[in-house]
Amino acid sequence: MIVIDGVIWQVEGYFRSQEMDQSQLWLNLIAEWVAAKRATEFVVLTRGQAWMPPGTFFSEIPLFSFQNAENDRAGLQSACDQLKADLFISTGYTTVLTTPSLVLLYDLEAEKVGSQFESEYIEKKNAILNASHYICFSDQVLSEFRVFYPGISRENISLIYPAIEGWAKPAAPEAIAEFRRKYELTRPFFLAALSEDLADYRGIQALSQAWELLQGEKLSRTELVFAFPSSLAVDPAKWQLPQAKGIRYLSLNNPELACAYSSALALVTHSTFRKTSPLEAMACGCPVISYREEPLNSESRQDSEAAFLLCEGSVGQLAEALQRIQSYPVRSPLIAKGMEQAKELSWAAVAQKVWQVFEQVAPQIKAETSSNRDSHRQVEPSNR
Repeated sequence: MIVIDGVIWQVEGYFRSQEMDQSQLWLNLIAEWVAAKRATEFVVLTRGQAWMPPGTFFSEIPLFSFQNAENDRAGLQSACDQLKADLFISTGYTTVLTTPSLVLLYDLEAEKVGSQFESEYIEKKNAILNASHYICFSDQVLSEFRVFYPGISRENISLIYPAIEGWAKPAAPEAIAEFRRKYELTRPFFLAALSEDLADYRGIQALSQAWELLQGEKLSRTELVFAFPSSLAVDPAKWQLPQAKGIRYLSLNNPELACAYSSALALVTHSTFRKTSPLEAMACGCPVISYREEPLNSESRQDSEAAFLLCEGSVGQLAEALQRIQSYPVRSPLIAKGMEQAKELSWAAVAQKVWQVFEQVAPQIKAETSSNRDSHRQVEPSNR
């Protein structure tokens, strides 16, 4: 039996990731597990939420508060004992006392901003150090996790890419033509997809500078498009965004974003940009450049399996990557690998991969526990 703490649906009193919609992720996973007839193999501990996917078995428990975390751990352990849980998983970062646990990592923001004395960070660190296995949903989170928690073995970490929505697919030629007419995109363009809560301009500034270098040194006739969600009205001057001839800021809905992905020379991604954009672009047949200012260590780089052109270092090196990806021998393999990877990113496929990790971890934990008990039995006579 797998016990899942639904703390993320608690209306107040628990923090949420800025990088990923935990609520939608879990609702989709649970709905797929129910559809796959696994409903009798897990129970969700609810904390006041009003809705769960039909067919889900659940049990109501008290609301979580950071001031009462110790009692909450004891209460969760009691629930696990009653349900004879083999594995405990929290939708946030709550913990139990003795039942083996698995942690899903959504981001490492708390670690990066240095909030070591905040109650949210303390609970998160407790959950991580108490867990037997970990699931990361992006290459970036995996590499950052290895940096902040170097003592955790790579074999105890699984990388599973999240599902992409149905609108992310190659756009029809007539839709692309209409999109380009609407926004007067007459030249080839590079694309960056930005999030609604953009607060860090490092990625925008680096990409703008690299694009301008390309324009000046390579005599390139391209444009640079920064795409925002359609709900956001963008004022570059008010927001103090880089402005130059050929740099565009567009508010796009999802079908328009699919057209942008389908017709761009490449998507450029950065840690400050829209987190789902690389996988969405791959599903649309768009090659991806992943840019980082600081190089990853060699071990973290080997963990990366995404179909992108990795660029690390200076703005000048990013400009060279923008030039390279226009070459057919470079872009064609990236497009093919990206589209192949995207086929595996339906919610049904992702839910199955996550469940397979659960099944692999639970027997392993049982075996290790049994082995430890046997070893204790063997040494007992000599200790008497």
